Amino acid sequence: MKPSPGILRPTRRAAWALSFLLLVALALLAPALAAPALPAVSPEAAFRHAAVLSREIGPRPSGTPAFLRAADYVEAGLRAWGYTAQRQAFSFLYFEARGSALRLVASGETIPTVVPEYSAATPPAGIEAALADGGFGRPEELQRVGGRIALVQRGPAGFLFRDKVANAAAAGAVAIIIYNHTPDPVPQVTLLAPARIPAVLVTQEAGQRLLGLLRQGEVRVHLRVETVMEERTTWNVVGRRQGRSERVVVVGAHLDTVEVSPGANDNASGVAAALEAAHLLAGAPLEFSLEVVAFGAEERGLLGSAHYVRQRGGQVAAMVNLDMVGVGALRAGNGSGDGPLVEAAERAAAGLGIALPRFRLPGGSDHASFERAGIPAVFLHTGDDAQIHTPGDVLERLDPRLLAQAAQLAAALVLEAPRVVR
Repeated sequence: MKPSPGILRPTRRAAWALSFLLLVALALLAPALAAPALPAVSPEAAFRHAAVLSREIGPRPSGTPAFLRAADYVEAGLRAWGYTAQRQAFSFLYFEARGSALRLVASGETIPTVVPEYSAATPPAGIEAALADGGFGRPEELQRVGGRIALVQRGPAGFLFRDKVANAAAAGAVAIIIYNHTPDPVPQVTLLAPARIPAVLVTQEAGQRLLGLLRQGEVRVHLRVETVMEERTTWNVVGRRQGRSERVVVVGAHLDTVEVSPGANDNASGVAAALEAAHLLAGAPLEFSLEVVAFGAEERGLLGSAHYVRQRGGQVAAMVNLDMVGVGALRAGNGSGDGPLVEAAERAAAGLGIALPRFRLPGGSDHASFERAGIPAVFLHTGDDAQIHTPGDVLERLDPRLLAQAAQLAAALVLEAPRVVR
């Protein structure tokens, strides 16, 4: 019997329904199955962001007016590209070195110093005491520093400045001088928490000279350190674009610097790349939502990223960290040096004709805050730079092409994340 018009046999009806459902499913999944092609990032545009941050604004420690100007700049850019933007406020222990001086009592010669963050201050008149050789600052090397100023060498790798200072204080030293282990410029570093004794850093040359004098007999020095420590408020700047899912991919870069450095590579380069990734993705269809975050107080111990994770970590599916991407050659890594996001970065880089070696860094930058919470992360980075945390970290050293490559990879990873993370 011929069926009436508009009526299907049961088997044909089932096949038609299955075909229809398959077409609908493919249409719904299309954005997740094939990431849209992205245009190329402009190296010049990325470099302009770095120029504003490092040259026009300059050093921008959290808790200072300069940091607020940098936050204003980032927020304005995100809003201009259609992102909703807000600031996450949090408090932290602000530190500022107001001055320091180290003088050889016998000759009157002065030696330039750098004060690590959270060093204790001396009395206003300073401290005069004899030097004592403290080796690398291990407890067994500090047995003769009681009542003296310990002279210790930086290093070896993994031996933190704060531990050297704490060991010297526990041994009865009245202050500590740490000399560099290479001829590189002396960086400003953080002790992460208030120290019990004053501390300063000097060059390798100055340290070796003091050590040589000490081997000839007693050396007395006068040390003065003036500091300010107080609770202040700082912010993360968060720009958001809604995707099809409430799950979030974070592209993050720290906005702050140490007080002595214009911070071109550390980290105007990363913020510039994050901004251009945001610009590139402003009109792209997103499966996961995107939050571009300029973190505060990274230099004080990853405080901004830790605060963000406490507030919003439950929604975050993946994190792309951009820190120091302007000098050298790009690498991809995280705490383990492996994982689906690292592999995705390698694939994206290969498509751009970029070699992307892997590396491992368990701490030291904002990806660590996310990994501690179990959130997959990848860290795009160009490796060690002797000029970071020094006045020599200037704009002229940056390679605009590296900034563009980092931005292009970060944008590609935002689109790829839904396919590689659970």
